[in-house]
Amino acid sequence: MAAILHIPTLTLCLAATLVIVSGFLTLLWSFDRTDRALARWSLGFWVGCAGLCLVSLRDVAPSLLALGLGNAASIWSLGLIWLGCVVFEGEERRGAVPLALAGGFTWLSLFAVPAFANDLAVRLLVASLFYSTYSFLIVQVLWSGQRREPLPARVVAIAAFGMHGLAYVLRIPLQFIEPVQLIEGYAPTWYGLMTFGFVAQGLMGALAVFAMVHERTSRRYKLASEIDFLTSIRNRRAFLAAVERDRTVATGRVGGAMLALIDADHFKAINDTHGHAAGDAALVALAKLFTERLPPGALVGRLGGEEFGIYLPQGVASQPVDLLDDLRRYIGDTPISHDHGAFRLTVSIGAVWLPAGRLDLSLALAAADRALYASKEAGRDRVSFESLDPAPSDPPLVSHLAERMLSKSPEPPRSAA
Repeated sequence: MAAILHIPTLTLCLAATLVIVSGFLTLLWSFDRTDRALARWSLGFWVGCAGLCLVSLRDVAPSLLALGLGNAASIWSLGLIWLGCVVFEGEERRGAVPLALAGGFTWLSLFAVPAFANDLAVRLLVASLFYSTYSFLIVQVLWSGQRREPLPARVVAIAAFGMHGLAYVLRIPLQFIEPVQLIEGYAPTWYGLMTFGFVAQGLMGALAVFAMVHERTSRRYKLASEIDFLTSIRNRRAFLAAVERDRTVATGRVGGAMLALIDADHFKAINDTHGHAAGDAALVALAKLFTERLPPGALVGRLGGEEFGIYLPQGVASQPVDLLDDLRRYIGDTPISHDHGAFRLTVSIGAVWLPAGRLDLSLALAAADRALYASKEAGRDRVSFESLDPAPSDPPLVSHLAERMLSKSPEPPRSAA
């Protein structure tokens, strides 16, 4: 038995560590008291601190208080941390609160039986089962959340609570190999080393929880800065940045990518005739149609007002010309509902073929804008194309487009009736 592995001292060290982290979690919760996950985590770690302090007083305090209530509080601590994880991951579980508290109350009920309270081996076995069960419940919830929303800190939390549960599982056979007997605060070396490991695991788990909150908050701020608040698709900055990233990866590849600008026809008339709420509904509907009808790998964003951008990387669509024209037709045939009825709208599209190699995105946008202007001038509700670097083998876009272009005059928004 090593002198540095004094069990009550190690327990107090773990409690002191958790006090510091609990204070930080409570401070974080004080800035947003609507955060139920932080509230449960903060309470859970404070209850754990109280439990560890009581357990460390086993030599001077009554057994029911130190070992009975102390271990119950430690079990409740894991239950509350599990509750915080359930809330953090947005899960709804019936009976979650009773399940979180059942372990601690069961322990107290058992400890009231003298035969149980006086048998250290049985107490260690039952406590290990409770601690490992709640630890694995925490891991299960966090693992489920990691599959939906990857966060680096969540991996650390999974590792911390997973090791915590495994350590308690390992403690069960070790108790039979070398039974634990506390003599003046010291125990077998394996028990002291495991208690020291709990100090590291507790600190690791608590800091991981703190980091998870920070990462999710940062992630949400980042997404909010990149997502258009009305349509929930990329805003102009995020769309152009995504195009730039793709072009960086695709530098040196063969050409064939396409950039398109899409503008809702007679949008002012929609606002004037049906109201601004209908105009907003039209923009939301367009964004939804784009995301549903475009192939995987295509990028779409709202560039401002009623103008949208679409980027089709090379190979995403076998026939980009047909894809854009089919999209135009589908939009014109789809009624858009709002609070006071429904209407139809059309879109004009200007697209540009992008060459291989590095791209000056401003030049590509200017070319697509010229093509969009050509669609507007030609009567709206049509697609026009330009090429920054036409190759001799490229098909004659003008003749191809002429076969598909509508030959009707501009018209205001049509009623769906």
